[in-house]
Amino acid sequence: MTTWNLTQMQRHLLICNGATCMGAGAEAVTQQIRDEIRKNRLDEHIHTSRTRCNGRCKDKCVVIDYPKGTWYSVQHEETARDIVHEVVEQDAIIYSMEHGVRKPSENRIKGIDKYKKGKGSMKKAVLFVGHGSRLEAGNIEVREFVGQMKEYIDPALLVETCFLEFASPNIEDGIQLCVEQGADEIHVIPIILLHAGHSKLHIPAEIEHAKEHFPDVHFTYGQTIGIHEEVFEILKTRLTEAGFDVNQKHEDTAILLIGRGGSDPYANGDFYKISRLLWEKLNVPIVESAFMGVTTPTVQDGMERCIKLGAKKIIMLPYFLFTGILMERMNKMAEQFKETYPHVSIDITQYFGYHPKLRTILLERMNQALNGTSTGMQDLENFRKYAEEQGYEHHHHHN
Repeated sequence: MTTWNLTQMQRHLLICNGATCMGAGAEAVTQQIRDEIRKNRLDEHIHTSRTRCNGRCKDKCVVIDYPKGTWYSVQHEETARDIVHEVVEQDAIIYSMEHGVRKPSENRIKGIDKYKKGKGSMKKAVLFVGHGSRLEAGNIEVREFVGQMKEYIDPALLVETCFLEFASPNIEDGIQLCVEQGADEIHVIPIILLHAGHSKLHIPAEIEHAKEHFPDVHFTYGQTIGIHEEVFEILKTRLTEAGFDVNQKHEDTAILLIGRGGSDPYANGDFYKISRLLWEKLNVPIVESAFMGVTTPTVQDGMERCIKLGAKKIIMLPYFLFTGILMERMNKMAEQFKETYPHVSIDITQYFGYHPKLRTILLERMNQALNGTSTGMQDLENFRKYAEEQGYEHHHHHN
């Protein structure tokens, strides 16, 4: 064990090596600062230490200079080396000390009180997590849907919306927003159809990461929509809107149920189970499954199979919550299929969207998280075991 001689130490640089900063290059920042100290033979006067999270994840990578009390946001090597010489540009300063008072830089967001106990009234927060889309219209639909749900939620609960990727706020920012508003309990509810990588790994990773930042905040995790009876009511509604009578027999009609598709075999298996259950509830000879990406059968495969099985009418039924790039692509596919197969009647229905039954499902998932009956808590435990055994490099899903 090294024993440092600190008798001549004048400054102590604390370099954040928390998960977020490490993911943004804190190891390089640490080495750059130490290299600059070494090159200028300042080892006796400037000491460095790695720290855990300091609650300024938005400003990654964070370096704190004591006893001066200046906090820096280091995003370039030049800044890292300038800290050693105390000649850092103003826009890289998070806090500075003025007359013994810590002053935040004007261009910086509010920081976090990491330890919330005893600091005023506490709140329970519900944080809904949408997938996020490159098409902003899809993100707007998610926000509006959650906004509509608020009138069915206890007004004492703080309700916020965030996204896995492609949209803001991301999960980290959503959790921060809840904490800044006084939340001491945060119930994270995924607005996700099937139980796959996002719900098994990515969201639990964000929750576990947040626990490091906010040890006094209690987190629970809701389960995905999954195989739920109300989903079939949504699908039947969308078929009815497309002119399909769910109570009649349709001898020459095929339903082509189209999902996003993923690499998780169990999620894909659940999708096939949903297709089968839908077939049980409709009087049609064919309900085929197809996927927009990642796995097969493709939508083209599904369309061809329906035709080979003798379908004279094919209804494309999107298994999607809201609009997005893939929904736009699917609509274009429908138009192309109509041209390619003029002898077959081809229609496409609306996605789930603002269906009241979707609200019913998500409120149920929220209440399960609130009352401690959600299977999502097992997902957190499973993730912890997975991370211990397999390792998991935490990273954030940004737009």
